[in-house]
Amino acid sequence: MAGPTPSRLSRRTLLLAGAGGLLVSACGGDGGSDPSTSTTTAGEAGKGLSLAKVFFPQQPAGVEVRLPLALADARGVLLDDGPPELDVRIGSADTGELGEATTVRRHAEGIPRAYYPLTTTLPTPGNWRIATEVDGEPAEMVVAALEPSQVPVVPVVGEPLISVPTPTVDDPRGVDPVCTAAPPCPLHGISLDAAIGGDKAIAMLIATPAYCQTAICGPVLDLLVARQPDFADAITMIHVEVYPNRQSAGRTTTDAVRAYGLAWEPSLFLARADGTIASRLDYTYDVAELDAALTALVQ
Repeated sequence: MAGPTPSRLSRRTLLLAGAGGLLVSACGGDGGSDPSTSTTTAGEAGKGLSLAKVFFPQQPAGVEVRLPLALADARGVLLDDGPPELDVRIGSADTGELGEATTVRRHAEGIPRAYYPLTTTLPTPGNWRIATEVDGEPAEMVVAALEPSQVPVVPVVGEPLISVPTPTVDDPRGVDPVCTAAPPCPLHGISLDAAIGGDKAIAMLIATPAYCQTAICGPVLDLLVARQPDFADAITMIHVEVYPNRQSAGRTTTDAVRAYGLAWEPSLFLARADGTIASRLDYTYDVAELDAALTALVQ
């Protein structure tokens, strides 16, 4: 199937992961269970491993990207354990040649699913092979790199946050409920447009705990909420839902999602007080990555 253009991205986009055909759904739908949330241990895994994409299936060529990887067994079930590090090599899928290894640490602190956040640049459009080994057993995937104009246009590091009103408890702007976490989180006290230009840095998380079929939106929101007291004097934290209400889940999205061109969630934007984006954590993050990003933001 041809890749979607930015103007036709669906909230029900499925991320095809690994040779085993594991499907990791972008958040959306009716909040039902997702078979991709099942896990097994490395010892239980059948013969054969694959790498699983925990990211949007098409990536821009020629720019640095963060690609969270996961390990899956021969049945396409995500492993809930794995080595502390992976040595990952990348090369053109056409030639089969792989470059020098990059070591990527395992992250799983405070979240239910481990991942390996690979940061790399896919130099040119085309298919790129990402490969590793676990106890001598190969695991790999192929990633499509497209011209940047052919993938979702989302603000990147160095660009300004898009100033858009976001729902608050006092002004939900038609979003009901304003927070689908249970209980509702406390990050709905100020609108994004009011926070930009203030005296604090900004951490804005776009995520939908109730409708996140990958079961990660709630856990990463919990991590951000847990850090709010530690950074309250320096960072304004904002949570924005993806859908206006239950009936719109999987179809109509909130103003912020449309303004930011997002075809996935969760997505955490970290910006300085003037609104300039300092970093972005898409798809998943754990305590270690979050703490590093928040600390760097206020230094």
